Amino acid sequence: MSKILNSQNYAMSMPELLKDSEKLMSEIPALLKAAEDTSYEDRTFTYARGGPAGVIPFRQAAEKSWIVLYQVTDILVEHLLHKVPRGSFDRRLALREIESQWPELASKHFYDRYAAIANYVRNNQNYFSTLDLEMLRFEVSRLDTYVADVKSVISK
Repeated sequence: MSKILNSQNYAMSMPELLKDSEKLMSEIPALLKAAEDTSYEDRTFTYARGGPAGVIPFRQAAEKSWIVLYQVTDILVEHLLHKVPRGSFDRRLALREIESQWPELASKHFYDRYAAIANYVRNNQNYFSTLDLEMLRFEVSRLDTYVADVKSVISK
C-alpha cells in the first residue's frame, strides 16, 4: 500500500509514486493474458472474452488499473493544486478545479476521462458486474494514454 495507515498521506514522494504507478502499469498486460484462461476443473469453456479460471487475474488487472488511475490523478492534483485528494469525490472536485483554472488543460478532459475509466475498472474490481476482457483491455489502453498525458503536464 502506498498510503500511510489511517491517513490520506502517501508513504513515498510523488516521483516515487509515479514510478510505482509505472511499475503497476507494466504488470497489467500479463494479468490480462492470464485472464484469457478458459479452463476450470479440467474442463474447457468456449468463452471468447475470458474464462472461469481467468476471473482472479481479471480482477487483479482491474484493481491495479484503479490504483494507477488514482495515484496518477493524485500526482496531477498535488502538482497543480498542492494538495492530495482524500478520496474519489475529492479527486473529481480537484479535476473540475484544474479544468476551470487552467483552460489549456480543459482540452485534455481529465475529469471526464477519470470518471469514465474509474467507473469500469473500479466496478470490476469491487463488485460483481459484467466481466468483459475486451472492455478491460480498452480501458487499460485509455488509462495508458491518461498516464502519458499526466506525465506531460507534470513535466512542464
